[in-house]
This record gives sequence, C-alpha cells and structure tokens, in this order.
Amino acid sequence: MSVSDILARLQGKRAAYDTTDEVARLLDEQYARVHDTRLPVHLQRTAHLEELLAFQPGLVAARAKTADLALYADALVTAARSNGHTELAERLVDVVESLHGAVAELAAAAHATVPVPQVPLAQAA
Repeated sequence: MSVSDILARLQGKRAAYDTTDEVARLLDEQYARVHDTRLPVHLQRTAHLEELLAFQPGLVAARAKTADLALYADALVTAARSNGHTELAERLVDVVESLHGAVAELAAAAHATVPVPQVPLAQAA
C-alpha cells in the first residue's frame, strides 16, 4: 500500500486497486468478513421467527435496503454513462435489473406473510 493510499484511508477514503487480482482478493476478503460477522447476527435475530406475520417486518426492511441499493446502482449507471464508461454502464444495467427483481421478490414475500383472510360462510358462495 502506498503512502497516498494510507493518507486516503486516514481521511476516510477507500483505495482503488490497479489489478484484477487485487480486486478479487479485496472482494473475497470482504465477503468472508461480512459472512463471519453478519451471518451469526442474522441467524440470532431470525431464530425466534415462527409465525408467518413475524417475518413481515424483516422482509419490509430488507426490501427498503435493497431498493436503496438498486437506486444507488442506477445512479452509478448514470455516472458511468456520462463519463463514457460504456462497458461498465452495461454491466451495471444488469446489476440494476437484478436488484429491481430482488425488490419485487421481497415485496412478494412480504405479501405472502399476510394470512389468507377468512371468508364468512354466508359469503362463501
């Protein structure tokens, strides 16, 4: 790591890497760190979920976080296009589509937590 990278980190900035090997290592380490620290928390927080409705708040929160991420990815597409990074923009378009798909799937899952309403027998016909 260069002196400028160290200074950037001290200022709260993140370093950018010059090789795909460095990026791959960064991403692998990032995933391992997130997995090791967050999965136990998520498992603990969801261990008590039993009733269908109990899943709903978490699904709604996950949808909101995913929607925000989708909008950020949309903004990245705009920035990449405006700076002439066409290949990156096209790759990000796929990411945006996937994230918007995840938003829709999380919404469907949240809807699936609502119990089927009971229809009074007089109106069942």
